[in-house]
Amino acid sequence: MVNTTYYNQRYRRRGAIAPLVAITSVLMLGFAALSVDVGHLYDVRAEAQQTADAAALAAASRLGLGTVNEACALARAEAATYASLNRVAGRPAQLDMERDVEFGMAECDPATGKYGFGPAVGRPTAVRVTVRKTADSPNGPVDLFFARVLGRHYADVSASATAMIIPRDVALVIDLTGSMNDDSELQHLRDTVINNYDVWANLPPNGGVAWPNPLVSAADVGTLAGPAWGFMPNLGWGTQHMDPARYTPLDDPGLAYLPPQQDWNVDTLAQAMLASGYSAQEVDQFTRNNYHDWASRVAVGLGLAVWRSGISGGLWQSAGLPRGDGDTRIESNELTWVEPYPYPRGSWSDYFNYVGSSRSTMLQGDANFRYRFGLKTFVDYLLVNQNTYDATPALAGTPAQPMEAVKAAVRHMVDVISSLDSDDRVSLEVYAQYGYHEVDLGEDYEAIRDRLDQMQAGHYTQVTNIAAGIEAGIAELTGQRARPEAIKMMVLLTDGIANVDEFGRYSADGTAGGEYAVERAEAAAALGIRVYTVSVGSAADRDLMRKIAQVGSGQEFFAGGPVETYTAELQSIFATLGGKTLTRLIQ
Repeated sequence: MVNTTYYNQRYRRRGAIAPLVAITSVLMLGFAALSVDVGHLYDVRAEAQQTADAAALAAASRLGLGTVNEACALARAEAATYASLNRVAGRPAQLDMERDVEFGMAECDPATGKYGFGPAVGRPTAVRVTVRKTADSPNGPVDLFFARVLGRHYADVSASATAMIIPRDVALVIDLTGSMNDDSELQHLRDTVINNYDVWANLPPNGGVAWPNPLVSAADVGTLAGPAWGFMPNLGWGTQHMDPARYTPLDDPGLAYLPPQQDWNVDTLAQAMLASGYSAQEVDQFTRNNYHDWASRVAVGLGLAVWRSGISGGLWQSAGLPRGDGDTRIESNELTWVEPYPYPRGSWSDYFNYVGSSRSTMLQGDANFRYRFGLKTFVDYLLVNQNTYDATPALAGTPAQPMEAVKAAVRHMVDVISSLDSDDRVSLEVYAQYGYHEVDLGEDYEAIRDRLDQMQAGHYTQVTNIAAGIEAGIAELTGQRARPEAIKMMVLLTDGIANVDEFGRYSADGTAGGEYAVERAEAAAALGIRVYTVSVGSAADRDLMRKIAQVGSGQEFFAGGPVETYTAELQSIFATLGGKTLTRLIQ
């Protein structure tokens, strides 16, 4: 007999499950929609975040370029470019330039040492980029899949990133060896258009001749471009534009040829002597080869000393000076010096020896400079033999090259850094035989400009110890004034070769000195310091400077050619270095 009661109850249970299955299926579909679409939204947001990060970093890298308006325009363009290179939900991302790119200032919280994003004041140092996949954005909202079953077709997703220019601690390490005068010296006459006239014209005036010279009145001396000594202003500067292909000292009216044991035929000097009170007989004996003491004769001819000839009716009598022996020869014990040597070190006799020597460097430019006296060769003597600050401090105020080009380039660089307003700090280190710390790491950019303007080629010593300069930079960038959070950057400049080794010994070929410099650059890199190098002129060891930049994770720059060319190139290079900012994300 069939139990119909059990049978009916069993099938009633089966019928009850159907609605539960229907309800559960809807819930399962909802969970599927939730899991798939939420996962999709997470993926889209991750893509948006990566795009925002890239766009913000790229935009921040342009904040230091041009004026504020130009920088902001470049930053917007860069943000748009990098956004479009990334895909969000399968399509290149687009930005609303008015809403999605914001400019501000990176502000450091002293308590935490962390940077935040604040309102822009002047030039911005940070940029915030937002990538939106929303209904009101150029990208539109995110399309959903299973959630459509629940009536949700779209969702909004966005991501933001803020990037800042990282503050830098920068050590400027400048070569101040004697060669930084080279392109104003006569020895390079055939290499470039040297500017020794400008050096003379910028030396402080000396107020006129030391004793009466009717041919050159005090008013006339005041109109001269540079200082006057003795009868040299009677000669004048002579040829100002010294064409490397055509100039010759033989035709230069500013130079008097005064060789030993020969008659002299220099009308300008003879006329100056007559006008100053020498008798015709004295001038006649002066011009003849009478076995004079050569250096004493030059001193008289240039009007630096008076000859007490002892000849009756001579200048010595009218000037009331002691009488000489009257033998018609100019001798050292018959001189009264009337034009003091103008600078702390050096002497007139040393200048005479320089011009008369067969080893003078100016003879490399033209052998005919030997025994030719005047303003040109005296300025050359200062640049070559007396160029240190303790010898001729007045040279610091002259545009000796390439020193002046370097000064102008550094001024341009610190102006660029100052305009960025990005909390950069700069120090000044110089080097020759040793390294010297000049200006503390800080934001007193004017002090950098002023101190370098006060300095000159060969300021302390002559030889080139590049490693010592690098070491001075390391000391400042790792010292108490350096900031842990700042990027460390060294800019190393030279126009020569590293000719001092680690033991302080001179090494003419630069091999040992170069190895020492590379070792110090490696040490800098190990401390997180990037080393950028700048080579000036054809005499610089570019292979070494490239190697230093390579091991220092930096870059080598080169400025060459004639003075006007490398002057412009140096300014461009230092402007680039001043604007070589690095960026990082802060939010």
